[in-house]
Amino acid sequence: SICNIDHFAKLCPSNCEHKLLLLQAEIKSITGEAKEAISKYKLAISAAERNEFIHEQAIANERAAEFFLRYGDSSRAAHHYGEAQSLFLKWGAQRKVDDHLMSIAL
Repeated sequence: SICNIDHFAKLCPSNCEHKLLLLQAEIKSITGEAKEAISKYKLAISAAERNEFIHEQAIANERAAEFFLRYGDSSRAAHHYGEAQSLFLKWGAQRKVDDHLMSIAL
């Protein structure tokens, strides 16, 4: 549950803070709190980058891109998809990038 992740984020923020922030962003997105969701996505991306979780930084960018796409902001969506693809490549996930290129139309 999110309470467990919150607990672990307090104990070891370098390992769990970005996960908690991404979950909070997703919750804000679902509940229609767009400004708060954007803030949480940015914080999740920054925390993952700061702690060198490349794959989770990529996932946070991907989720942010999907959020912006749902809200009709294709420019910001394209930026975050580009970041996600670059990070997935850096992590060695070529297949994930190929999947993006085949399935995402901006």
